Amino acid sequence: MQLQHPELLWGLLLLIIPILVHLLRLRRFRTTPFTNVKVLERILAESNKSSRLKKWLLLISRLGILTAIVLGFCQPYIPSYNSDKKKDIVVYLDNSFSMQARGDNTNLLQQTVQEVLQYFPPDLRFTLMTNSDIYTGIQVKDIQERLLNLNFSAETMTLETLRLRAATLFSGSDSAARQ
Repeated sequence: MQLQHPELLWGLLLLIIPILVHLLRLRRFRTTPFTNVKVLERILAESNKSSRLKKWLLLISRLGILTAIVLGFCQPYIPSYNSDKKKDIVVYLDNSFSMQARGDNTNLLQQTVQEVLQYFPPDLRFTLMTNSDIYTGIQVKDIQERLLNLNFSAETMTLETLRLRAATLFSGSDSAARQ
């Protein structure tokens, strides 16, 4: 089991509060003046045993509730069996004529290329698919010049064609089963 936010385990220090409350409440004595002391001592002895048990059970339940709340905020999870496997990233960049539409300052294709160059980490390996080409196992620094000079293509792709093309890229790995 792993925790999404392990730094919140410092909240377990809050468990000191119920312990202090429990210890301070045990020290408080109540005196009740009565004339028949023998009957009261017997009743007091019986009620002390049950009261002490109730106080310990109350302390344990308070500690359990606080622990559950802190662990709930830490968001525990059991990682999947394939979480440590290398992830394959496939990016589809549409370079059809429809991307000639004007965006903010440039056409949509150039704007998308700039976003890919800006937001992808330079050492990230991924596969880039366009309507006309496929670049496998590349990094942004390797493909930067080609992306900046990317031309529009007359080819268009349907969603099914994209899915089949991506499936062929993963045919040698177990990722093809995940489609």
